[in-house]
Amino acid sequence: MIKTIFSGQSGTLPQRAARASRPVDLPAELDRWVDDFDRHLSQVVGLAPATRLRYSFFVRRFLADHRGAGLPDRCVLRAEWLTAFVRQEAARVHGHSRKHAGTAMRAWLRYLVFRGMADAGLEAAIPSMPQWKHASLPAHLTVEQTERVIGTAWDGSPHELRDHAILLMLARIGLRACEATHLTFEDIDWAEGYVRIGPGKSHRERLLPLPCDVGEALYAYLQRERPASLCRTVFLSTKKPYGPIRDTSVISSTVRRAMARSGVVGIAGAAHALRHTAATQMVREGASFKDVADVLGHASLATTAIYAKLDVARLVQVALPWPGARS
Repeated sequence: MIKTIFSGQSGTLPQRAARASRPVDLPAELDRWVDDFDRHLSQVVGLAPATRLRYSFFVRRFLADHRGAGLPDRCVLRAEWLTAFVRQEAARVHGHSRKHAGTAMRAWLRYLVFRGMADAGLEAAIPSMPQWKHASLPAHLTVEQTERVIGTAWDGSPHELRDHAILLMLARIGLRACEATHLTFEDIDWAEGYVRIGPGKSHRERLLPLPCDVGEALYAYLQRERPASLCRTVFLSTKKPYGPIRDTSVISSTVRRAMARSGVVGIAGAAHALRHTAATQMVREGASFKDVADVLGHASLATTAIYAKLDVARLVQVALPWPGARS
C-alpha cells in the first residue's frame, strides 16, 4: 500500500466548496487523497478554484466507480478503467464539455506521478474526444440587442452606474469578467485614453483604447456612485464593507439580469457573450484577425479563427465552386 502522505482535513474555502459538490461519499482515505490533489492543483499547478473544482469532481466520480478495487494501491490502477471512464463521461455531454473528463484525469495522473504514487505512461490510456473545431458560431448579440442590454442598466438601483460601466467595458472593448474585477485606477490612463489589462491567459499585458462612452461611464461611476474606499480596484461590491469584487459570477449575473430585462434570451455565456459581441463587431467593421487577437488577448490566432465564419463576404470570395455547378 502506498505510504500515507496526508496530514488531516483541509479547511480552505475552495476545499470546502469541493467537498460540498461531491457526487457521492467516499471512504476517508480516498476523501483525503482528493483533498490533497486539490491542494496540489492550487499550490503547485496554480489553477483557479473553479477549474480545481471541476477536476476534483471527475476524480471523485472515478474513485466512486472503483472504490472497492483497493485504491490507492498503485498496483491496481488499470489503463482500461481510465479509458472506459473518460468515454463514459464524454458520452453524457456535448461540445467542448466532452473534453473535461479527459483533461481532469490527465491532471490527476500527473499528480500521482509527482507524488510517486503511479508510474509515468498511464496518460496514454486517456482517449482524445473527437470534436469539430469551430463547429458552432460564437454566441453574440446584434448591435440592437447590445444597445438594449446596455440601456437596461438604468434601472434606478443604487449601483446602476457601476453596472452600466461594466456592461460597456465588456461590450465595447471585449474584457473578460475577471479582467473587469481586477481593473485598478493605475490601469486607466485618462490623458492618453487607454486601459491597461494585466497579463492573463496569454501571459502578456495589453493596452486597449478607451472609447468615449466607456470613459464617460467610468467617470460617472467614480464621481457619483463609487463608495469611499482605500481599495484601488475600480469596481467595488455593493454591500458593506465595500471592497473588490472577488467572484466573477457577480459580473456574469449583472449581464444576465440586463439580458433578461431587455428580452434578450437564448444567449449562453452571459459576460463572455458580450466579449464575443465586441470581437464580432470588430470583424464586421474590417479589423484583421491579428487586431482582434491583440484586443482580446489571444495567445494564438487559432483561437481568434472562430470569428472567420462571421466574415461572410470574405468567405464567399475564397469559397470553392460546388462540384458540378456551372461556371
